[in-house]
Amino acid sequence: MSNPFKKITANANETQKTYGTENKDSGVDSKKCKNCGAARPSDTNLTTCDYCGYRFMAYEGEIKVDK
Repeated sequence: MSNPFKKITANANETQKTYGTENKDSGVDSKKCKNCGAARPSDTNLTTCDYCGYRFMAYEGEIKVDK
């Protein structure tokens, strides 16, 4: 009697798809103010720069990212 688990794993290994050969590392890009170059921390108002007051978007109110 043969082991069905070996057949299942062999089939899975033979039919496994590969999507490209490049090893791409994921990363995080920080947003910067176009006016003064200051970083935009995630827990601040996302509509205006906290340092120079530059308006990133025309929106009356505050948008904050949930943690």
